[in-house]
Amino acid sequence: MTVTGARPVDVSGFRSSYDPWVDLQRTWPHVRVVIEPMRGNLLGEVREDGGLIALRAGTTLAQRRCTLAHELIHLERGIRDCGPWLLREEQLVHAEAARRLVTLEALCRATRSLGRADQLAELAQVLDVDSETLQLRLTRLDRRERARVRNGLRGLGSVWNLA
Repeated sequence: MTVTGARPVDVSGFRSSYDPWVDLQRTWPHVRVVIEPMRGNLLGEVREDGGLIALRAGTTLAQRRCTLAHELIHLERGIRDCGPWLLREEQLVHAEAARRLVTLEALCRATRSLGRADQLAELAQVLDVDSETLQLRLTRLDRRERARVRNGLRGLGSVWNLA
């Protein structure tokens, strides 16, 4: 795969070890997945008391991968209706999906291979996630993780700010 405007990058080793499609098959074999048009900005949802996950038609494969991970985490947590805690639950689930899909090791390998990390879209493409998921993961890096990524970029002239 080649990232537009960058040198060719072999992305085969940059995905995290967590694959939501494999998780679905192994852990949730009774859950069906459908891809269909959806209302508003909704990218996916759990339906039929956890027996169905609907994913939005017209999204990229990376968006579907991220959305599936998100919906599977809802199933793991056993929460179907969050009521007044909806926003909090969504934030927790999205953060966990980002952590699983963008491991620190994958992030370090991808930024090192690209030689920089100042282009979020390029980095997301290499990591096979959407930009929103990557941005969330980056904002949730702790001090130790930030230092590890910075050390991996040392000497490459990166202009990335992990503040």
